[in-house]
Amino acid sequence: FQAEDGIRDLVRSRGLGDVYKRQDIYCKPMKKIHDTLKTVNDNSLAYIYNYSPKNKYNLIWFGGLNSDMYGTKAEAISEYADLNNYNFCRFDYSGHGLSSGSFEDFNISDWLSDSINILDNICNGQQIFIGSSMGGWISLLLALKRKKRVSGLVLIAPAVDMTEILMWNNFSDNEKNMISKKGYLEIFSDEYPPYKITKNLIDDGRKYLLMNQQISLDCPVNIIHGIKDEAVPWDLSIELSKKISSNSITQSFIKDGDHGLSRPTDLEYIFFSIEQIIRKI
Repeated sequence: FQAEDGIRDLVRSRGLGDVYKRQDIYCKPMKKIHDTLKTVNDNSLAYIYNYSPKNKYNLIWFGGLNSDMYGTKAEAISEYADLNNYNFCRFDYSGHGLSSGSFEDFNISDWLSDSINILDNICNGQQIFIGSSMGGWISLLLALKRKKRVSGLVLIAPAVDMTEILMWNNFSDNEKNMISKKGYLEIFSDEYPPYKITKNLIDDGRKYLLMNQQISLDCPVNIIHGIKDEAVPWDLSIELSKKISSNSITQSFIKDGDHGLSRPTDLEYIFFSIEQIIRKI
């Protein structure tokens, strides 16, 4: 990408170069103390909100399925926000990380409700939504419900409609029968402990499908996707950009990037995308 040197120049000019010199922060992050928010259904949502009324811009992070707020990208964006005097909020969905509940008891409705609770009760002012994988889908759904609170979106390998496009449509007939009979399908991964994809998650996800309609958002949107992403096909981002009504959409495809997009060079693209949004608002 011809923009890569420009990104590095911008990063250095904003005083971000030290982030890359201290790469150990990605491997062994110093965990910040979290707070908890009680919801109406008596769940406890763990969150971290670094805020000063002197700061002009606000960022909020939406993580992916089975991730938590101490992941590599969330930690790096926290460091970036600190260096640039941006307010930054991150949190764990119900059944994720330090929040209460078991993963298999929740669905898209619950995680969208969690996001609404954090935005409405914790965050101040208009926000730049930054969503990774499932968090890209959640952040779009939230933006549609809170249009006056979103000033822009950065979507990282957005897994829009994932319960249908990436799960159900890819399950074999035997796997679909198992979900129908047992109520869940157990997933085994090298990266996570075994977890269950429930019928409840699949059925509930169908209420929130976006790819069969126009997505009426007018704020700037930046989409970043790795060509080597084996979890969320990169062409899904191309189709997504066609669905969003905004006239300010930027797409960046990283040829050797995978789904994680957590290398220092990947993080530079994420920071640069945030800066692009800030320049437009």
